[in-house]
Amino acid sequence: MPDPVRYQSWFTNRYGEAWQFEYDDQKQEGILCGSDVDGQRYVVIGGLARGLILNEEEIQWLRKAWAEATRHHERP
Repeated sequence: MPDPVRYQSWFTNRYGEAWQFEYDDQKQEGILCGSDVDGQRYVVIGGLARGLILNEEEIQWLRKAWAEATRHHERP
């Protein structure tokens, strides 16, 4: 059974590079890792992966995943 406080999203770009985004609601922390960076982990803040250059389709996917993971933190 999936952890209810953990959001996960997977993406494969047009070059076959696979990415995984995970958001821990308790820590309010996002982590991105992928095959293009040999599994190295990058902190994600505000939908941006710090220290990592992504192409436009990866940026759009990550922003969407971040928004989905943090949607309940938004103020009305």
